[in-house]
Amino acid sequence: MSKHKHEHGQSSNTMKPEQTMSAESLSSLQNQQAEGQAGVPEVEPQPDAEPDMAGQPGAQPGAVTTPEAQLAAAKAEIELLKAQLAELNDKYLRALAEQVNFRKRMTKEKEEYQQYALSTLLSDLIPVLDDFDRSLEAATQSQNDMSKVIEGIRLVQKRLLDTLANKYGLARYDAEGSVFDPHMHEAMFSDQGAVTEPTVTQEFMPGYKLHDRVIRAAKVKVTVPANNGAEKAPAQMEKAQGQAQDESSTANSSSSGQNDV
Repeated sequence: MSKHKHEHGQSSNTMKPEQTMSAESLSSLQNQQAEGQAGVPEVEPQPDAEPDMAGQPGAQPGAVTTPEAQLAAAKAEIELLKAQLAELNDKYLRALAEQVNFRKRMTKEKEEYQQYALSTLLSDLIPVLDDFDRSLEAATQSQNDMSKVIEGIRLVQKRLLDTLANKYGLARYDAEGSVFDPHMHEAMFSDQGAVTEPTVTQEFMPGYKLHDRVIRAAKVKVTVPANNGAEKAPAQMEKAQGQAQDESSTANSSSSGQNDV
């Protein structure tokens, strides 16, 4: 029994140091693990989130990120630019056409102005020429010696006519003895005579042209053929004269309309 106890005691003494070292080792291991965990920051699990694009160049809040969306946006922008380009091109063509038409219209108006701008002035001067004619006629019928006066008046008349003709294109034409032309003659009276066609037999007032345009028709007396149809001749002559006046009015209106376009 004593031997058994002694062995048991030795066995107890032998296991005690092992148990003590095991406890120290366990404590040391726990301390090392605690120190290792203390050096590593804890990371909390986060729910699924969109990738942060703030750090990427050109990224904007709410910007489209998918390739399909970017392609659609690019196509929309291209269509918008095409529409803007077409609109600007149309405006440019319209402006160019207006400029060309404006130049043509200004050139035409300038040419017509140079030829016919003095129509009003010359129309006002024509009565003065009529006064010269009446003065000459009165001086001729006078019994006194008015030769010098008549010669002076004729010189003034000739000078005025030459000035108007050479500088302004005003020309006086004679009507007496010519065939009646409703574009150049205004019939004041008519009678029947030995003529083959309506003829101007007397001129009351001369006619005047500015370049190629009649600005005052000559006021005349017309003699028509004396035959079976003589009664209808004055009516036909008046009708022709009215048509000529209508044509002249229409031509003037068309010219004014073209200048306004």
